[in-house]
Amino acid sequence: MENQNAYQKPVTLRNVLKFAVPTIAMTVFMSFYTMVDGLFVSNLIGTNALSAINLTAPVIQLVTAVSTMLATGGSAVIMKKMGEGKSEEAKEDFTSLILVNVLVGALMCFLGYMTLGHFFAGMNLSADVERYCVEYLSRYLLFTIPILLMNNFTLYMIASEKAALSLACSVTGGVLNMALDYGFIAGFGMGINGAAIATGLGYSVLWAWQSFAEKRTCYISRSRYSDLRFL
Repeated sequence: MENQNAYQKPVTLRNVLKFAVPTIAMTVFMSFYTMVDGLFVSNLIGTNALSAINLTAPVIQLVTAVSTMLATGGSAVIMKKMGEGKSEEAKEDFTSLILVNVLVGALMCFLGYMTLGHFFAGMNLSADVERYCVEYLSRYLLFTIPILLMNNFTLYMIASEKAALSLACSVTGGVLNMALDYGFIAGFGMGINGAAIATGLGYSVLWAWQSFAEKRTCYISRSRYSDLRFL
């Protein structure tokens, strides 16, 4: 968080596009993750499994919405502190943001497992579709924390003027997701469980690369709980 060049540059169309274009491309590419699952599932498992993925979409989008909310609000606070030259406070806010994401992710995972059976039981689904729904979502929820952290690191890398690196991470995670989808479903016969695990691992590897590929991208500092006000 020591690189403040991005905050000293004038607001011009060129500088805005340097942030915006990789971000737009990354968002579009990441939207393909679930579409890839549907493509492999429909062709290798069947239409009932594809229906299950569509039925679980609202829960998946809820996880995405919460992670985006935390990442957007948190990165805005960090960028504001960086622009004001308060690098130490920005580091502390970043650490608080990581802790909040972990706690919220754990809570969402717990609540998801507690309500999983009741949620689909009231939809009057066929036995096969309901089983597919439970299998897919139960595996997906295991990766709730990495998904929240991935969104957080993605926006922070963009704020740190590393949008191109963030885009490269997203593309790599997407390619890995496609490869694992085929390997788990067709190669290992894991069915819809394999599709969910492949997606989760794609997000997890993306977050891990974001964390370690660039050493100066993030710093963990002593967290001050009073800084949690940005939520």
